Amino acid sequence: MSSDANPVLGSSFSSRSAQSSPSNNSESDPASHWQPRAAAPLLGGPVREHSAIPSASALLAAPFGPAPAEEAPIVNEEDGFALFIHRCQNQVRHVLADQVTPLRLAGHLAVLAVGAAILILSQIHLPDWNFTLNALPNSALGAATVAGNQPPATLGQVGTTTSEIMSDALQRSAVPFTVVQQKPREEIETYTVKAGDTVLGIAAMFGLQPETIMWANSAIEANPDRLAIGDQLNILPFDGVLHIVKPGDTLAGLAARYKADMGKITAFPLNDLADSNTALKIGSQIVIPDGSKPFVTPQIATGVRRADAPADAARGSGSFSWPASGNITQQFWGGHRAIDIGSWVGAPVKSADSGYVVLAGGGWNGGYGNHVIIDHGNGFTTLYAHLNSIFVRPGESVSRGQQIGTVGNTGNSTGPHLHFEIRYQDAPRNPFNWLP
Repeated sequence: MSSDANPVLGSSFSSRSAQSSPSNNSESDPASHWQPRAAAPLLGGPVREHSAIPSASALLAAPFGPAPAEEAPIVNEEDGFALFIHRCQNQVRHVLADQVTPLRLAGHLAVLAVGAAILILSQIHLPDWNFTLNALPNSALGAATVAGNQPPATLGQVGTTTSEIMSDALQRSAVPFTVVQQKPREEIETYTVKAGDTVLGIAAMFGLQPETIMWANSAIEANPDRLAIGDQLNILPFDGVLHIVKPGDTLAGLAARYKADMGKITAFPLNDLADSNTALKIGSQIVIPDGSKPFVTPQIATGVRRADAPADAARGSGSFSWPASGNITQQFWGGHRAIDIGSWVGAPVKSADSGYVVLAGGGWNGGYGNHVIIDHGNGFTTLYAHLNSIFVRPGESVSRGQQIGTVGNTGNSTGPHLHFEIRYQDAPRNPFNWLP
């Protein structure tokens, strides 16, 4: 017996093998595997806790890591399987603990899902759709219109002929609201001036040129700043001139005076002219379509004293600055050779350039109200009208940016603003061409 003993395991292994051999054929009694270990001390040889002989469970567990430095414990197959399951669970926990691995797995699954979907859709065969043309307008069918007893045509049957005439079937999309075209005005209307109105604003309201408003209303023809709240204005149906017939007027003379077409004058119904030879009634109104008048520069009242240039008068640089702060309520145009700067009453008004005060007066002054005129000594003069108060005197020298008064609402004005003019050699210039 001792000759068969394993020199590594000792005699205890051979004793245990001899005593346990009858029970090795049956694996139903797990206690028989451990009985020799308990009886080993009685057989004389000490039982080692580890063995160098690898078991099946040790081989299964090998991929999960190297064996410890000590000898592997002797376990049966059931314990080896349990150890394998335990190590598998640990490995799964380690993989799931990594945050990158689930994302990679999800990305791979998504790619596989997309590939599968493409593969499935590529195997699907769509049916051939046949649409009848009964719902299309008759003009769209053209030559493809079918006789009453023939079946309706399909897109496949009509072919290219239908594609060439399908553009006729396109219909304008439905508009949720109806746009009513306004009928052109044929009568002379009357408009009552309100607070804040300007000739430019009223003309835009009726789609006319501002000169037409002036030429149809003699009260503001010479100076549109004479517009006052409550005034009744004539509004022509189109651009032109409203003329009041005077003794000696003729149709040919009016056409030449206003540079208009005599045929258009006789064709306008309100003129009540049968032909070009019809006599004009004195005092009647004649509408001159597309007529025009030359501009007349408004004259400033001469009752206010004008000062001569002092010996030490400041001279302007020719570069102008804004005289007041605010918004532009009326621009420079043919009938308004200035700009209006809307502001509040009492806002400061400053000299646009250096010079001396030629005129500083109050009162009506042809509709300008309180105003100041400054001569800049280089051919330029500036005018500041509708002031509330004046801080300078005639003959006084002023510098650029010096306050000369405050914004007001005097004279012919429909609201507080500054009327600002730039003149060169007494000819009005557009201030926008000189202001920064």
